[in-house]
Amino acid sequence: MVVLITLLFMVSFMSVITSCSKLEQEAQNVSGENINHSVDIEKEEVKESNEYNYDLLYSYKNISLGDTDKIKELVNQLQYAKELSLDEVNIDDIILRINYQMSLTPGEEYKVNHTKMMADMVILFALLDDLNAIEYNLVQADYGYGGVPKTRKEAEEILGTDIGALGKTKETFLSEIPQKITELEWNPEVMSIITYDHIMGFDE
Repeated sequence: MVVLITLLFMVSFMSVITSCSKLEQEAQNVSGENINHSVDIEKEEVKESNEYNYDLLYSYKNISLGDTDKIKELVNQLQYAKELSLDEVNIDDIILRINYQMSLTPGEEYKVNHTKMMADMVILFALLDDLNAIEYNLVQADYGYGGVPKTRKEAEEILGTDIGALGKTKETFLSEIPQKITELEWNPEVMSIITYDHIMGFDE
């Protein structure tokens, strides 16, 4: 009798342990799924943050270069405007100058993304047929990074194709520009890290 009770107790105990183990495993699986789901969401957000709204962008096709407000609207739809605040835009001799404001504090540094910068230029050249050159400047206090205009021809050499043809029609712009932008890489042999000390002249 005692042996039978002992066996029943052991069977019940093992059943409880097995159930607890299964529950723990299920909890871990759910937790893992949540983590993976969270990572997927983060990746998607990063992907979306690096994409253009091409349909919206084409609505600015051949706006007047003299319409500063519209030019600002267009520039604010580009990738670099998601990183830095647009400070100023102006056009002189068919050169579009775009100034972005940096706000570095002591100990901070900023890495210039030249590929993203060139991607913005490609979009602008594709949409604005009369635009001949674009100059990017990253500014803070009396410091300015950039200041060297890139011509349409230079951008075409980097992209490897006729940019004007890509923006000729909305259909071509929507079907071909996204792939060209995805494949684009531009890493000129220039300083790409801007430090607060350099901006403020403390490293001189």
